[in-house]
Amino acid sequence: MARGLILTTQARATTSSFTTRISLSKPKCKKLLPYRLHLPSRVSSTRFFCCKCSVSQDPIVITEYKQSFSQRMAMAGLKPHHRIAIGVSGGPDSMALCVLTAGWKTDGANAVGKSDDGFINGVLGIIVDHGLREESNEEAQIVSSRVTEMGIRCEIAKCSWLNGRPKQGHLLEEAREMRYEVFQNVCTKHQIEVLLIAHHADDQAELFILRLSRNSGVLGLAGMAFTSQMFSKSTHLYSEGSKNKGILIVRPLLDFSKEVMYKVCQESGQDWVEDPTNQSTVYARNRIRMSLGNLSSYTFQSEVQGVISACRRTRAYVDQICNNLINQAVTIVDHGYAIIDLEILNPSKVTDICLSKFVALILQYVSQRNKPIRGSTSKLLLHYIRTVPCKVLLVSALLCLFFLCNYLLALFCNI
Repeated sequence: MARGLILTTQARATTSSFTTRISLSKPKCKKLLPYRLHLPSRVSSTRFFCCKCSVSQDPIVITEYKQSFSQRMAMAGLKPHHRIAIGVSGGPDSMALCVLTAGWKTDGANAVGKSDDGFINGVLGIIVDHGLREESNEEAQIVSSRVTEMGIRCEIAKCSWLNGRPKQGHLLEEAREMRYEVFQNVCTKHQIEVLLIAHHADDQAELFILRLSRNSGVLGLAGMAFTSQMFSKSTHLYSEGSKNKGILIVRPLLDFSKEVMYKVCQESGQDWVEDPTNQSTVYARNRIRMSLGNLSSYTFQSEVQGVISACRRTRAYVDQICNNLINQAVTIVDHGYAIIDLEILNPSKVTDICLSKFVALILQYVSQRNKPIRGSTSKLLLHYIRTVPCKVLLVSALLCLFFLCNYLLALFCNI
């Protein structure tokens, strides 16, 4: 039988193990004074904008940031002529990403020009208006005007909450899911296959602590990958001759600290949004962020980054093993069915951590989810592969449902 995984969505997620020492200290700009957004009197604004800090620009420092950014874009296989989108919230992280991306596009020997309307060719800023607050539309318009001034064309996409506003306890998670769905829809509409996200080193540290508190394994503690893949849910994309390969998510700022984000904005004269919900202790991530901010020990901060880097190297190794297994033992047929050759796979020779990741990748692909399928479904399939004496295994979304139903049935019978 023909072997080799032909993922039209390029499902494998890659990582890179940077070891740059990151400073997690708070910005030292004393002029970080919020002022209330000027809106009509009927609107009660809950977000604040930071004034431009009148600091002297240091061309040497900003040049170093731009060079580091260009190196990371090259590591992702990206060049200035590629068409890309940027997720823009208006905060210091995404505004710094816009500044660095604009410079990467327009500076150097491989620089691209501007279109007749003055926008930089091949870059689109996507602003998601979640519509959860009355003033969100006005804020999105202001952020759009600021990004447009950089020469980046913008599109504001408003969320549609068909099932109603998410409940408070699930607000952040559901808003994130909706945001990525909007990103995907806009990128697909404009035929853009690369999306830049402004996650940085402090975000990575927060995620590490959060997952550590939830007993995550070494792969989970590795945090966000430098690059990952967003799957398309449209079945017609698997038709013969389709050129859609999904959307590559790139996080080029993972080795930049939050402090660097502020510096890039300040030295470029860019305003940004400070969202007060980030200070709410209702959410676990915010509590972790505040705790990390209160820890002034550089030794502790560098050790956290060191552990994350070690976990990322482990995950990169496991990913490489899984990619080899997929290329050797898996065949993808029309509509996302996966055939696993168990004789070639030889599960008894594969370590648990690698086989678990292998199963998670296959399930993620056939189910077309942006997040890996874990828990009971993954464990059932893993147990099946290790114990059932068969030569091939057909994995499909229907099979995933079958395993889930079997688990629920067994649970019901034990009650």
